[in-house]
Amino acid sequence: MSSSVLENPPPASEAFERASLASTRRYRLRSEAIGETYQIDVALPATQAPAGRPMPVVYLTDANTIFGIAAQALRFLQQGDGAAPALLVGIGYCLDGVERPRNAYGALRTRDLTPSLDEGFLARILEAQEGGRFPVEVRPAGGADDFLAFLVDQVRPFIAERYDVDAHDQTLVGSSLGGLFSLHALLTRPGAFRRHGALSPSLWWRDGELFALEAEVARTAADLPVDLFMSVGGKETDPRWDMVQGMKRFAATLEGRRYPGLRLTTHVFEGETHTSVIPAALSRGLRTLLGGA
Repeated sequence: MSSSVLENPPPASEAFERASLASTRRYRLRSEAIGETYQIDVALPATQAPAGRPMPVVYLTDANTIFGIAAQALRFLQQGDGAAPALLVGIGYCLDGVERPRNAYGALRTRDLTPSLDEGFLARILEAQEGGRFPVEVRPAGGADDFLAFLVDQVRPFIAERYDVDAHDQTLVGSSLGGLFSLHALLTRPGAFRRHGALSPSLWWRDGELFALEAEVARTAADLPVDLFMSVGGKETDPRWDMVQGMKRFAATLEGRRYPGLRLTTHVFEGETHTSVIPAALSRGLRTLLGGA
C-alpha cells in the first residue's frame, strides 16, 4: 500500500504548521439576513499608497478557491507598476467543519451568487452527483440580492472601520457564477462599485435572464459610468453553457447602447478552459482595472 503524508508525519523535532500568505488577515462576519457566518480575508498591498491617500479596495467572491491566486497576482502587479496599491478583500465561507462542511461550498456559492432559481442547472448538478442532494438548510439559488446587500451594507463598513480605504474607489471581481454576480450588481446597484470584473461570467443562467435585465435597465439609463473588464477562456464552448458566445453577445449589447461613461475591455484567452483561465484572467483583469498598461 502506498504511503501518504498523514501516514508519515514529520519527526517531533520538525516544526509542523500551515503555510500561509504573508501580510494577510482573516475575520468572520455574520449576516443575520442570510443566516451565514462568512470568512473575510484581507491582503495588504505590496507597495504603500502615497501618504494621506486612502487605498482603493478590490472585493473578490469565491475567496475559498481564488483568494490566494488573486492576492499574489495583484502583489506582483503592484511591484512591477502594473497596478495601483489596493487592498484585496475576499468573501468566502467558514469550511473544514467550522460552521459548514467543505462539501457544502458549491451549494453556498450557488445560493449567494445567482439572481434566481435555474431548475435546469440544479437538475444537472444533482444528476452529476449521482443521487446527491443539496443541503436542506441552504437556499438552492437566487440569493444574489441578499448577498449584495451584505457586501455593500456590512462588509464595506466593516473594512472601512479597520483600514484607510477610499469609499469612492471600490472594485468587484468574480469568476463564473461570481462573474454573473458582478454583472448583476452592476445592473441592479449601479454606482456601488467604480469598477467591475466579470471573468467567465455565467450568462447562460436561467436561459440568459441577465440580458433581459440589461434591456430593462437600458430603457431608463442614459449612462453606465463604470470600468468593466470581461474575459473568457477560448475553450469555454460547451453547448449547454457557451461562455464565449455569451460574453461576446453581452459585450456587443453594451457597446450598442453607446453609454458615454462605460469603459469596456474584453479578452478571450485562447486555448484556456473554465478552470485553467483563472490565473490569467485575474492578472489581466486586475491590471486593466487598476491602471496597468
